[in-house]
Amino acid sequence: MSVIWAKVWFDLWHMKSRTLLVVLSIAAGVFAIGAMFGMSDQLLSTMDAAHQAVVPAHVKISLDTFIDRDTARFVKNVPGVENAQPFVQMPVRYKVRAEDPWKNGIVYILDNYDNQIYELIQLKEGRWPQRNDIGIERLAAQHLGKEIGNNLIFEINDSERVLPISGKIRHPFVPPPAFLDLLFFFMDSEGAARLNVPQSKFNALLIRVTPYSEERAKEATTLIKERFAKLGIGVVSTQYQDPDKHWGRMFMEAFTVVLQVLAVVSLLMSVILVYNTLSALITQQTNQIGILKALGGGSRTIAKIYLSAVLIYGALALLIAVPSGAFLAFGIAQSFLDLFNIDYKEFRVSDTAILFQIVAALGVPLLAALIPVAQGAAITVRQAIASYGLGGDFGSSRLDRWIEQIGARFLPSHYATALGNLFRRKGRLVLTLFVLVMAGAMFLMVQSLNSSIDATMEKIYAQRRYDITIEFGGNPRIDRAVEIAQSVEGVEKAEVRFTHSANLIVGGKRVKEAGLGGTLQGAPTGSDFFEPFMLAGRWLQPGDDRAIVITKDMAKKGGVDVGDTVTLDLGELGKDDWQIVGLYDPVFAGGFNPDIIYAPLDAVFDSTNRYFRGNVMLVRTRQHDENFVSPINRQIKDLFETRGIKVVLSQTEPENKRTNDFQFGIITSFMLVLAVLIAIVGGIALMGALSISVVERTKEIGVLRAVGARTRTILGMFVMEGVLQGVISWLIAVPFSFLIAQPMASVLGKVMFSADLTFRFNYAAVVVWLVIVLVISTIASVLPARNATRISVRDSLAYA
Repeated sequence: MSVIWAKVWFDLWHMKSRTLLVVLSIAAGVFAIGAMFGMSDQLLSTMDAAHQAVVPAHVKISLDTFIDRDTARFVKNVPGVENAQPFVQMPVRYKVRAEDPWKNGIVYILDNYDNQIYELIQLKEGRWPQRNDIGIERLAAQHLGKEIGNNLIFEINDSERVLPISGKIRHPFVPPPAFLDLLFFFMDSEGAARLNVPQSKFNALLIRVTPYSEERAKEATTLIKERFAKLGIGVVSTQYQDPDKHWGRMFMEAFTVVLQVLAVVSLLMSVILVYNTLSALITQQTNQIGILKALGGGSRTIAKIYLSAVLIYGALALLIAVPSGAFLAFGIAQSFLDLFNIDYKEFRVSDTAILFQIVAALGVPLLAALIPVAQGAAITVRQAIASYGLGGDFGSSRLDRWIEQIGARFLPSHYATALGNLFRRKGRLVLTLFVLVMAGAMFLMVQSLNSSIDATMEKIYAQRRYDITIEFGGNPRIDRAVEIAQSVEGVEKAEVRFTHSANLIVGGKRVKEAGLGGTLQGAPTGSDFFEPFMLAGRWLQPGDDRAIVITKDMAKKGGVDVGDTVTLDLGELGKDDWQIVGLYDPVFAGGFNPDIIYAPLDAVFDSTNRYFRGNVMLVRTRQHDENFVSPINRQIKDLFETRGIKVVLSQTEPENKRTNDFQFGIITSFMLVLAVLIAIVGGIALMGALSISVVERTKEIGVLRAVGARTRTILGMFVMEGVLQGVISWLIAVPFSFLIAQPMASVLGKVMFSADLTFRFNYAAVVVWLVIVLVISTIASVLPARNATRISVRDSLAYA
């Protein structure tokens, strides 16, 4: 072994605590890079591959009535259409036990499950459903804890019917039950007859166009809607999708980018310790550098010694970070893929993530070390001999003297010494504080993002001055439906609205649709049940006639604004001109909700000639907690069913809030984990800085020992130094985070949720972070402080 490598290994081995701190610090950042980039790579690529494998339809059209096979067949003859697959999708009510309340589900019906064209449904266990049994979506089976052969109770023809589960089936386009408590089931055509579905009748279509383009899909859909309108068939919703990109990508892509950014921040924080360590080591070994140069060693030799040590730090960190990062990346990806109903059982490693980890572990620390290594390699023999190596110029500046005066006036002598020592190495102090400040800023920013989401949701629910939403299977008379609902004890008020799918036409061209397309909602003017976030113009007022309020995105796509007149195409209900009086922001609408166009209910009646009937009811209860609202919801549904009014779907606002809290909680939890990781890196950096400080002040510690300083005094000095750094970082992090939290929350809101968040700074998190940083700084100080107390007078005097 050469002399150079002997010195490298000697320094690494005989300063094991320093080596361990640097390796762990680099490993933390490299681990975060591997976990987040690996998770993103595996998650998004697997989602897209699974999506493409099921031959996704380009367009899904839901109808308000049943059509026969011949009517469905004409769709294939529309120019640009490759093929169309008709099917039935119906609401159904089920329960697990006889004493349970009814729950809403969806039953999916195909003529022949062995002859599918698009959105291929896969049998995972058991067999396809037959006349006297039912298939269950496998996520639903997991949610209910049901196995093949178990029974479920369904409401069929106003009576309870027990059906055994014949098989577990994977449907590629179902929402996770954890997000939306709406389970999917499957029947064959014979079983569908029990639900009063006529033989060979359908109410939905899956369509593909050729060659695919988004514009071609929309053009073909327009022709199909026009033909349906001529036949008096209404289109309930239209959903477009990219055949190459999974439908869940829109939710995950922005989220993974934010996590990757936090991972990179974690890495940058970790390499600061490399810089600090190399700076201190070179300063400490200035005399050794002088000896090497006196013996003929050049600057390249000196640089090689210290850069080799950095490479070894990085290599050791890589050994820790690669396997742990790969396992976490796989575990996170698998968890999210399970939510999206995608099989991912075989352990995989992302080659891209490993490449990034190699660069992060070997390249980034080398770059961080270049400056201190270059400075050390440039030292001349004369400078090295003239230097004491450990520095000690504190007290020469005005700031130093001011700090000395504060310490002498307000602190005991040993704590005053700790305060002075804190500012001895100002460059190292700044870098260490930078890591801790960034950790605090990230923590407070994530907590404020969470608070901003809560504030936005509170604002949304405050504007929704109702507790229950009920969708009817038909269009009952408004007065009768309201009378039935308001007869239930606990109901304060109920109102009915009329909804219908709608297309916005500007200059003879249809405006590009998003999500499930556009839906016209006729609302009673003067109603206090709901008013959206208005961005321009005004909300509907009594006396309005052909007035509408549309989303800002719909206005942008159509190139229209408040005051413009547009045409609404309601399919079989005809077309009419309306004036835009306001634009609103549909916060957290997501990609699977329609763009709602609000209009006065009376004006909608006049335009459609559908008077005094509606299909959506909003109910306000006297109390608003879930324990009060849920029983009333069940009573209203049961009462409607007994009066012959079919309820398709009912939701309560407390249930919606719980679901939203769960969804957003997943996102903010991952961000918080990375913020905590950055905080741990900050603690390691502080521990490293204090350890370096102990080494640099070995002789001073010996002098203190010689004049009678007790172990507790020396321990207190170093712990106080660490705690002071933590407190100073907290004092800086709080105002800094306050400055950046609002713009960052705004950016993250738009990137991750496509929404402008109502900003709320989390003041409670300020106190929490103070506690955390005090704990971190105390723990980080204990080991260096204990090492300082173990230095004897003899060892300190022998230290060179």
